[in-house]
Amino acid sequence: MLPFPVLYALSSFLYFILYHLVGYRKKIVRNNLKNAFPDKTDAWRLDVERKFYRHLTDMILETFKGMSMGREELMKRLKNASQELYDKAHEEGRSSIIIMSHTGNWEWVCMSAQLHAQQKAQCIYKQLKNPFFEKLMLGIRSKFGTMPIPMEQTLRVLASQHNITTATAFMGDQNPSNGKNAYWTNFLNQDTAFMWGTEKIARKTNQEVWYMQIRKIKRGYYEAHTRLLCTNSAETQEGEITEMLVRATEEDILTQPENWLWSHRRWKHKRLD
Repeated sequence: MLPFPVLYALSSFLYFILYHLVGYRKKIVRNNLKNAFPDKTDAWRLDVERKFYRHLTDMILETFKGMSMGREELMKRLKNASQELYDKAHEEGRSSIIIMSHTGNWEWVCMSAQLHAQQKAQCIYKQLKNPFFEKLMLGIRSKFGTMPIPMEQTLRVLASQHNITTATAFMGDQNPSNGKNAYWTNFLNQDTAFMWGTEKIARKTNQEVWYMQIRKIKRGYYEAHTRLLCTNSAETQEGEITEMLVRATEEDILTQPENWLWSHRRWKHKRLD
């Protein structure tokens, strides 16, 4: 219920605790940045590191602020710069899979999706083990009509929606449970495993694949830019869609590196020989 100026004052205090006192996952963040940007100076990486923690605490409190935000406030703070793309797809009856990464405020995107899209807006999510937080996050994400779908139910739900137009958001930079059956490629200067799920679902349902970049304009304000990656998904070669989303994600991160989730254990798997 706090007004935004007070919220961000609290966020600055939380940043001090999280970064300077607790050092939350600082070793992971520092190692990820060093491996992703080996040619950058220590000073540059340290600057990105500090900015990341400031963004992280902002994003955490912004997410919970969603519980009390009205639709006008949300749409003012998160602009859809590609509204025409969504409107045209709806008019032509084309369903789409929208790939995002953990940049900007992806939770606000999920929460506001149905406010921007005329088609049925959905977001795929990984269920939380804690029942309280699972219920809380479902409430925030579905507040304005967006339909959250558990990751395990994705194909079944999308396959049943062949008679309606949908826009379904996926997180494309999720770490697979293991690297054995993953798609391996070079990502941010490292051998990286990606999940096949998004590509397999796109090819199975033959939906268009889009990529959404969430740019941070200033503190508390974001702009979503969406572009087409692939039209005839069923006709693509194996690995083609995944490689496209990898390159789009990498380009996204390089634009505003401080706004990606560097505390994520993204590179814990190693490719098996």
